Amino acid sequence: MQIVIADDHPLYREALSARIARIFPEAAIFECGTLSDVRQLADHSPDSKRLFLLDFDMPGMSIGALKSVVDQYPGTVIAVISGAASNSDARDAIGSGARGFIPKTATGTYLSHALQLLLAGGTSAPAEIVAKPSERQPVRSVPVAAAPWTSALTKRETDVLRLLKRGLSNKQIGRELDLAEVTIKLHLTNIFRKIGAATRSEAAVLATKANFPHQDDPNV
Repeated sequence: MQIVIADDHPLYREALSARIARIFPEAAIFECGTLSDVRQLADHSPDSKRLFLLDFDMPGMSIGALKSVVDQYPGTVIAVISGAASNSDARDAIGSGARGFIPKTATGTYLSHALQLLLAGGTSAPAEIVAKPSERQPVRSVPVAAAPWTSALTKRETDVLRLLKRGLSNKQIGRELDLAEVTIKLHLTNIFRKIGAATRSEAAVLATKANFPHQDDPNV
């Protein structure tokens, strides 16, 4: 069985890949950064049981692009993952042929159940997405609350975490911010302590779940 994770954030891919490897230790897991990479991999690999997990927010991704992948690989189970897509986007994705929608904020247990259901031939999406229009609750405009640790970060730590979330190395972050690599390591030590992360991958996942940095942050 092949499982392909397509997301333009390397650290998120790494964390998701590690999680899936624990759920399906016999699966061959591949990581891609673009839809083009997914197609290239699929076209040059054996025709086998296959699952694509496609990030809805990566460059080049759209409902039309998703539909083309669904049409191109009719035997492949395709699910969308996202940390920012609206319920409407998720419904459109499922309407285009995706068999599931998995929020990036999902717990490990939810992810495990969703993947097992998809690979068993079922579909998986949060209830509020698949509910009939008459069953949906009225949508209220409620601002997304920032994670408590966001206010504990300094401006420079915010900059460092923002670049780490993009998948940059310490050297690349230092180059972006015009800081020495040892200074970046010091900032990361402080960031990990404040947000409760043990690794770069975990920090990236926590930042993604917290929708960090917020677009209304004047320092972004």
